[in-house]
Amino acid sequence: MMGKLLRALAVLALLAPAAGAEELQTVVVRPGDTLWSIANTYLKDPKRWNEILRYNKLPSADPSIALPGMPLRIPVRLIKEQYRAARLIYHINEVLHRPVGGARWGAVRTNMDLYRSDTLRTTINARADVRFYTGEVLNLLPNSMAVLRPPQKDADVQLLSGEMRGLRSRVVTASARIVPRTRDTEFGAKIKEDLTTLVQVYKGRAAVEAQGKVVEVSEGFAAEVKMDMPPSQPVKLPAVPELSGSSGRLAKSGQPQVQMDGSVVSLDVGKAPRPAAAAPATKAGTGAPAPGDASAVDADEISKMIAVANPVQGYHLQAARDQGFSDIALDRTYDVFDRINLADYLPPGAYWVRISYIDLLGFEGKYNTPRQVKVSR
Repeated sequence: MMGKLLRALAVLALLAPAAGAEELQTVVVRPGDTLWSIANTYLKDPKRWNEILRYNKLPSADPSIALPGMPLRIPVRLIKEQYRAARLIYHINEVLHRPVGGARWGAVRTNMDLYRSDTLRTTINARADVRFYTGEVLNLLPNSMAVLRPPQKDADVQLLSGEMRGLRSRVVTASARIVPRTRDTEFGAKIKEDLTTLVQVYKGRAAVEAQGKVVEVSEGFAAEVKMDMPPSQPVKLPAVPELSGSSGRLAKSGQPQVQMDGSVVSLDVGKAPRPAAAAPATKAGTGAPAPGDASAVDADEISKMIAVANPVQGYHLQAARDQGFSDIALDRTYDVFDRINLADYLPPGAYWVRISYIDLLGFEGKYNTPRQVKVSR
């Protein structure tokens, strides 16, 4: 009987560590690093460097000897807040993750831990929301790539491509550095094909730095930073979209209004001039259009005329299952002339819809007040 009891206790002793397993974070050893230097950098209490030995097989227990390049596993409870990982709090569609030091991309899962120097990539129509342990928030929008807490950058996010929105996040790009100036600063950053960075501030204030010059961008304004150039002076963001009724009157701001007919969404961009029904008049003997003949203006020219008169080139539409937009079902941008039916993208049901304008420079303004829409086949 006593033998059976001892064997049972031995089994429980073996299972106990697995049941109470430590949450570990990976730290990559760099040339010249020792246990002492790692402990002084990452641990809240550097004197607890010996606890690292319990979770890693090291060539020596001497804390002063340089370690070979290798990943070290350290209990999260010991790590300073600023060096802890982030957490993926939401994602939609295909989002890929590449761990620090890794070469392969893998699928993400909600609530997974993301560590320093990990990379996230969103594909078409995908989005990922990340919350850092220190409170900063990153919304990585479709077709984008970002490195979290990149080494030696003194930033929360290094945006490599695409677009993001952030709360208090410090961001670096190929052409700019963005630092929030207030605790409630919300802003967006977008990288164009020529690596120009667009910065839009929706709340609070942010400093935009490039080529040794700093420009303060306040709420409701934006700045552009071209490669190897200082930031531009701030310009005003597009107005908040206005929803029109059946009258189709232009908004007070002079910008288009959002037309919503059931689940069909479009922008009222005004009426283009129509060609005359009769054959165009021509110069005698030449066959060329007579001067001042409106019918000679082709569709491309009409579109250009409308675009020049109208500062909006497109709109960003989001549809969510909840009013707080934590469960997003659709997230796309459209041309100013696009007319879409939500039923082509969403299954039947009730959704909340919000829209923001994108101007000719690519700056995106604030969303309008969400409106509930019922989608049916």
